[in-house]
Amino acid sequence: MSLYTDVDYPHQPSDDVDWQESFVLVFRDPKTNICGFLRTGAYVNQGYSQVHWGMALPDGSRFRRNRAKVDWEPHHLTGNSFQSGDFTRYTINPDFVRFQGFDKDAELDIRMFDYHPSQDWDMIGAEAPIVSRGGQGHPESGGRIEGRIRIGDRVIDIADGFGYRDHSFGPRKHNIFRANRWHAGTLGPALSYSLVYSVASDGSAYKFGWLVREGKRETIKDLHTVSMTLSDGYSVIGGWTVVELDNGETLRIEAETIDGIVTSTHLVNGGPGSSPAGIEAISIPRCGDLVGGVCDFNMIDNAHRGEMEVSHTLLANVDDGLSRRPFDPGWVR
Repeated sequence: MSLYTDVDYPHQPSDDVDWQESFVLVFRDPKTNICGFLRTGAYVNQGYSQVHWGMALPDGSRFRRNRAKVDWEPHHLTGNSFQSGDFTRYTINPDFVRFQGFDKDAELDIRMFDYHPSQDWDMIGAEAPIVSRGGQGHPESGGRIEGRIRIGDRVIDIADGFGYRDHSFGPRKHNIFRANRWHAGTLGPALSYSLVYSVASDGSAYKFGWLVREGKRETIKDLHTVSMTLSDGYSVIGGWTVVELDNGETLRIEAETIDGIVTSTHLVNGGPGSSPAGIEAISIPRCGDLVGGVCDFNMIDNAHRGEMEVSHTLLANVDDGLSRRPFDPGWVR
């Protein structure tokens, strides 16, 4: 019996002008340590699709090709496939999903076999899951990968790698985040997860996500992510997320970044009219005795929200006069 349900397949769009659908693969081959990020997506009612694609090797060789606006045609969507022009393609089969990328400087053809059924985000600290809002969905999963990659002249066959996939569909309004942390990945069948802390343009903060251990979904009570950056204030080199489960157990999931890939929405490196440029920090996760796999330790920072004042900070004091620190970082250090 297939692990996949209707949510995993491409959807027929509503008539909302901001309807979008996208498919993401994060991957790493432990034998060669090549890693990467591939996204194919489209605002179908606006007539264009987008490509975000980056890969890196341990010797420092890298590839990145972002295309902000690729002409989208109705035949790019079928019952089991979705593509952005002739550049990237997602196909779902009964037993695996397939991601393909085509470029003069690189190629990718990877099949991913999920460890468990797709999981969608729950709001942390709220009773209703986020998937109940407006027909939106965000099914994700960890899995084993196999396939072939070319980067430059080097061709790499992957027989037993790690993959993490993300699928988003529904109306997506343009949002100038103040901050966003998305730590999502897999350490194999023993643990997969997606953990989000997001601060919207109005300063309101939301936590959501999921965590599956040995095939069982755990209830998350709270989470916090600590991201380490270099002196440019932008390049992520790793960090960790502390997750408090409903049963009182605490997990610390660390990430050691291999390479970072810049992504944005309407412009390839951010800018006026686009979302703040984020970092897909492709990393190796660790949780206790578990080590290996792959994760995306994503960071989006826009602390000033353009010309707006800083607010809703956790540890940095923005209050006038006497105040009490609202956040104790001791439990996440």
